Amino acid sequence: MSGPPDLEALRGRLEGGDGPRFWRSLDALADSPEFRDYLASEFPAASRLAAAPDRRGFLKLMAASFALGGLTACGDGRDYEVPYVNQPERIVPGTALSYASSAVFDGFGNGILVTTRNGRPVKVEGNPDHPWSRGGTDVIGQASVLGLYDPFRSQAVQHLGRPASWAAFNAAMLPQMAAWRAGRGKGLAVLTGPVTSPTVAAELARLLQAYPEARRYAHSSRDGLLEGARRAYGQPLETLPDFSKARAIVSLDGDFLDLGPGQVGLSRRWSEARRAASAQGRLLPLFSAAPTPGLTSAKADDAVPASAARLDAIAHALLAAAAGGAAPSGDDTVDRWTGRAWAALSQAKGVGVVTAGLAASPDLHALVHRLNGALGNTGATILHHAPVAEAGASSLADLAGAMDRGEVRALIVLGANPVYDAPGALDFAERMERVPLKVHAGLYYDETGAHADWHLPLAHPLESWGDVRSLDGTVGLIQPTVSPLYNGHTVPEILAFLGGTDEGTDALALLKRRWRNEGEDAAAFEARFAGALRAGFFEGSAAPVLSPTLQGAPPSPLRGGVRGGGGSGEIAPVPPAPPPPPAPPHTGEGNDVDVVFRPDGTLYDGTHADLAWLQELPKPLTKVVWENVVAVSPALAAREGIATGDLVRVEAGGRSITGPAWILPGQAADTVTLGLGYGRDVPDHLSRGLGYDAGALRPAATPWHLTGARIVRTGERRSPATTQHLGTLPDDEEGRAILRTQVPGAAPVGDPLGVSAPSFYPPPDARDRWTAAQWGMAIDLDACTGCNACVTACQAENNIPVVGREEVALGRWLGWIRIDRYYEGDADAPATHFQPVPCMHCEAAPCEVGCPVEATLHDSEGLNLQVYNRCVGTRTCQSYCPYKVRRFNYLDYSGGMPPVTQQQRNPEVTVRARGVMEKCTYCIQRIATARIDSAKDAHAPIPDGTVETACQGACPTRAITFGNVADPQSAVSVAKRDPRHYALLGHLNTKPRTTYLAALAPEGRRT
Repeated sequence: MSGPPDLEALRGRLEGGDGPRFWRSLDALADSPEFRDYLASEFPAASRLAAAPDRRGFLKLMAASFALGGLTACGDGRDYEVPYVNQPERIVPGTALSYASSAVFDGFGNGILVTTRNGRPVKVEGNPDHPWSRGGTDVIGQASVLGLYDPFRSQAVQHLGRPASWAAFNAAMLPQMAAWRAGRGKGLAVLTGPVTSPTVAAELARLLQAYPEARRYAHSSRDGLLEGARRAYGQPLETLPDFSKARAIVSLDGDFLDLGPGQVGLSRRWSEARRAASAQGRLLPLFSAAPTPGLTSAKADDAVPASAARLDAIAHALLAAAAGGAAPSGDDTVDRWTGRAWAALSQAKGVGVVTAGLAASPDLHALVHRLNGALGNTGATILHHAPVAEAGASSLADLAGAMDRGEVRALIVLGANPVYDAPGALDFAERMERVPLKVHAGLYYDETGAHADWHLPLAHPLESWGDVRSLDGTVGLIQPTVSPLYNGHTVPEILAFLGGTDEGTDALALLKRRWRNEGEDAAAFEARFAGALRAGFFEGSAAPVLSPTLQGAPPSPLRGGVRGGGGSGEIAPVPPAPPPPPAPPHTGEGNDVDVVFRPDGTLYDGTHADLAWLQELPKPLTKVVWENVVAVSPALAAREGIATGDLVRVEAGGRSITGPAWILPGQAADTVTLGLGYGRDVPDHLSRGLGYDAGALRPAATPWHLTGARIVRTGERRSPATTQHLGTLPDDEEGRAILRTQVPGAAPVGDPLGVSAPSFYPPPDARDRWTAAQWGMAIDLDACTGCNACVTACQAENNIPVVGREEVALGRWLGWIRIDRYYEGDADAPATHFQPVPCMHCEAAPCEVGCPVEATLHDSEGLNLQVYNRCVGTRTCQSYCPYKVRRFNYLDYSGGMPPVTQQQRNPEVTVRARGVMEKCTYCIQRIATARIDSAKDAHAPIPDGTVETACQGACPTRAITFGNVADPQSAVSVAKRDPRHYALLGHLNTKPRTTYLAALAPEGRRT
């Protein structure tokens, strides 16, 4: 191995010659054999990155690190420290302080608590008092704290792509505003995303009052849901299921468990209803039909792949049966599934739920509304209220038409990115170029900002004042947890200025103006407002439930699909389906396929594509990171000769995308799924060049579904990076199943209580058992939906770095908790299972025997500890661990982080250096904090529920229970007495402290 280069000799060599320049010196250092030998021996991955570097790449690699440190060592490098003269109010050094606020997701809010240390937000928790989210979070909310410190955030005003200032923007707008006022705003267009903020809505109304002929447009992904309600009820409505009263759930391309604005609240309500049913000895069955699998269909007790066109036929058949016709029947898989779904719904009239999701067509939504009405579910288990998003805006397609006609002379885009995420058929960028004045405000200088004349940086929600409504209408408040890192403003402030009535008014004043009632005493308002700030929301602000009446008749059923019997009234019978045409012969040039578009399982629509946590978060079903894939069904792959990793081209309407294929079990036979959120093209951003842009193929009229496309193999291969390569459950041998399922009322599948096999390990000291808490965890596999909130929460809490696509492909992903995904049964329609796997904290831990330096050992509270200062990187413990939950830090993944990103790090958790083993610690820092607090109270025992691990707190379904197993009354002890309780690989006699509750399943599970 080469030693470190003689940096003094290098410096002398670099300083020689006539008038050396910095770049010449840098190039010489990069090319020096001494440096390259040292780099290759000590940092092999960095050596690959540094091969033939350009100057920018070399600067990124060096990041003022090990080599340049020797050349810039003159001076003491100290910053000027200024001590507190007066201690800031409420700040106690080293003590956490929490603020109630709201996380914003696609315009909607979830209640959160933001933990700060020394004035720095470091962690997001759920707000348990919030009536919608009730303590849960999602991956977007957990990653929002990283978004605050994201170095790719917009940091300055830009004019024509060059740095400018707010003063320059204000000066440029004043004559424009005068012209708008004189022309009553004619030619002015304002484009936003979904507006659920009452303050933003109020300022928009003021602006339109100042410019009466201005037009407002909104770009929303929820238009299909509201349009479906309008077709059924004559008015747009939000629809929320009440799972607590349900006896059967049927999902037609539903997504209530999938990533989205409603995931947190709906997942919690579903899991609670599921637990309540189990306590009564019954199962709350979930039936799902969808063209492509998601978390909702993965958790279904009876799921079937069905093309998008087939879903309408299913709904018509169920509706015909509900109107008095014969039960649906047929011979194929979808027909039989429809019969089973109808049997469950017919037995649960008035207490059933039929639901559709974001990507369902308006017609399907309308049919679902009529079906719920016919079954008596509406008003009982199906509740409606007025739309949460502000109404009155025209669509993005309307704006494109207005730009075509030359009617838009000035376009103001606030918090939206239509150049990237508008359907490709709209050619929004080209149309936008025809507008003389374009202003864009956003968190990022994104694709729309690059096409605008002026780009304005928005303030992050964690550093600004505001409000936002949740999906149920509850108004949550947003309050700053840190002084603004950059000179950003909020949308209400920009609107107030452009309206010409409130120049200089700050966001807090605008927020208070919106919420102070007319004639309300100032002192009374301040007290009410302060109470709402402490709670994080205005109590009683949820939207009232409405009782709409169905109008008109359902659309005529299409031919084909599920067959239903004769009907009565206005329901027409579905005619028999003609025999399907034979499949066209395989020509090697691709066949017609249906394409469905879905939000990415971690990035959603790509708004947060620059957040490395989300890029390296494994997709729930594929476990792919750092890119999107082209998902194809096993049947289509077999017919077209496609293998996972083959580069395929999907073509339609003269446009195409190219990406790696992924064979996805449970997908409809002739369906291809394209994931949104990738294919970004913003220079110098993390997300640039990752994946393909699925939006290029999206139609304007049906943005979630495309027919008549072709899929063609290119002949090239590129294997996606994934964190799980095997996903098929092995056969259960002698009751040793990795994942167990329990049929309600059947014999328990859990391990018998009190059984202890002999062991070579000595028993723990009895004194420790009684003098210290004994920590343990139980994970309910029936409640786990695979949403990944626990994975992101663990990363935020424990300073876990990202390693990049290449390192993940080498098997070096560093997550301390993973969620294994398993398939069971036929690949065309498998049962899907999720299993979170952290460190087991085994009482008889093989890793402790294997470690030659005792870096891993047990403490008196039953925790398997990892002493980083002792670890010498032999990785023996990793080899000995049967659960494969230990991660080796091959490189210094944290060393090159930008200084602004380092501010997010949790100061209570060590930032690990290169060459040590890492793993789950049960958040020992939180245990220590609780122990210190109990010591202040005469060494009282830590009350049950005081310590909450990061994964446990983030889980929206409360699938994870943690506590003191030595306390028989603790929640975790109660969970471990459940008949479903079992230990993973318990036959190995490692006596893990992390154990599981078997998932619930119906008798004669789906085939």
